[in-house]
Amino acid sequence: MTRSVVPSLGGRRRLARGESRQLLLLAIATAAVLAWVPWLRLVGFPFRMLATLVHELGHGLAALLTGGEFLRFVIRGDGSGVALTAGGWRAVVIPAGYLGVALFASALVLLGARPRAARWALAVLGLAVALLVLRFGLPSVGAGEVASGLLAVASGIGWGAVLLAVALRAGDRLVAFAVLVLAASAAFTAVSDLWTLIGLSQLACGPATDARSMAELTLIPAVVWAVIWALLAAVTLTLAVRRAW
Repeated sequence: MTRSVVPSLGGRRRLARGESRQLLLLAIATAAVLAWVPWLRLVGFPFRMLATLVHELGHGLAALLTGGEFLRFVIRGDGSGVALTAGGWRAVVIPAGYLGVALFASALVLLGARPRAARWALAVLGLAVALLVLRFGLPSVGAGEVASGLLAVASGIGWGAVLLAVALRAGDRLVAFAVLVLAASAAFTAVSDLWTLIGLSQLACGPATDARSMAELTLIPAVVWAVIWALLAAVTLTLAVRRAW
């Protein structure tokens, strides 16, 4: 008799409504503590890095999907990042960063009550993130941005390994909880970043931002775009939570 040791991507199709709600509330509380308790922010910093990965990859993938090029991207030590793209539909590429994080969080919220689907999503996400950072993060090292390029690659490989490990080895409840913590953390980051963007967009000589890039493209003030993106993110996240609840 033999026993298989191949990891399974099975599991329950759906959690009970009460169980799902409990995990969602616990995940929100966990993400909030990691984000806002000062002495735990270092523990929560990897979640900041994941949100930045999603943001920059959102720009790049939007460029590819609209006929442009995704050249490379970097992540800096303060959690910010830059994606270099060429061509594509700029009206889609520019907002794809902030809105991509909100959509990412919303999708994970909806998957939280479905362990089997969540397990597959984590496995695919882990593999995709690892491959994408090697393809589009590593070129930044060769372009001279060694530290920020290596940080992008290390973040992507690290998160890829973690996500694959959870998908292949964790039980149903842990998979659901992990997905919901990722969702809540990404949601908090999306809201916080957009709130900061609204403030920066009101400055006469503020730093370069996606909202200012959109303003240059459309001649509509940057603060208007920041508010529009914030509203779209809020609506998307609210609908996802309501559906999951």
